[in-house]
Amino acid sequence: MKQIDIAGSTDLPSIQGLATFAIVARHASFSSAAEELEVGQPAVSHAIRQLERWFGCALFERDHRGIRLTDGGRILADGVGAGLTRVHQAVRDVQHMHDGITEVVTISVSTATAASWLMPRLAGFKADHPEIDVRCVTTDSDRNFDTGTVDLFVPVGRARWPGCQRWALMTETVYPVCSARYADSIAPRPWSMEVLLGADLLTLQERHRTRMRWSEWFRAVGTTAPDGAGSGITNDYTVLLHAAIEGHGVGLGWHHLVVDLMDRGLLVQPVVESVTTDEPIWLNAPAGRALTSAATALRDWLVAHA
Repeated sequence: MKQIDIAGSTDLPSIQGLATFAIVARHASFSSAAEELEVGQPAVSHAIRQLERWFGCALFERDHRGIRLTDGGRILADGVGAGLTRVHQAVRDVQHMHDGITEVVTISVSTATAASWLMPRLAGFKADHPEIDVRCVTTDSDRNFDTGTVDLFVPVGRARWPGCQRWALMTETVYPVCSARYADSIAPRPWSMEVLLGADLLTLQERHRTRMRWSEWFRAVGTTAPDGAGSGITNDYTVLLHAAIEGHGVGLGWHHLVVDLMDRGLLVQPVVESVTTDEPIWLNAPAGRALTSAATALRDWLVAHA
């Protein structure tokens, strides 16, 4: 079994011990941290006990439900997380200095944003910046999202990311979309709100509320609808759009994600009403580090072309 050595100076605990603590804090689990580190769980538990002995206080509360950070643990997790992020960035910057030609920037977006908005635009960015490679990481949840591995990200939901830099990409405009065939099978266009309420309303099955739902959209246009309006068919927005294209019903369409599909005739807007929220779509950068030149170039290009 591998051992974790957290011996360090009297001024600071060992970097390895702090890195182990950061992984445990991120997973809120000793066993998951052990899997990531490829060591036995006793080694992780020993490392945390040694670290707590060094500080003279508990960093985690332990009970039958699992582990949770103490107040001291949260302070340490915030500081260590920011510090390790800067170390990772410095390592990448040095590596990029020696790769001779290509710089790399990593951006995280949802699957739907990648497929419908980002990827169609990257060819234009690459033409303007052939010296930069863009790596796209997709995630469909803002929970347990690790900002330490990316340069830029577009959050899935509405949650704020304290301390992060951010730039407005575009307004958030939402309206119903469906296939022309489905729309015409229901009623002549444009539909009334009563017709829309009687249609098959497609919605996402979300464990955590992150996006506008049908009940919110109807309230925004002055129509009452039950909170449970809509049939949850998937937890993937790309799949929901394909269901709408195939004539299974009507989904809520975010303009920047559906406009290309509408231009191609795959989707139509069956009603004239739309909702523009007061919260734009944000491009974010993790807190605690400066943007690389490649990340700055991508940020500026996306903001200019959004």
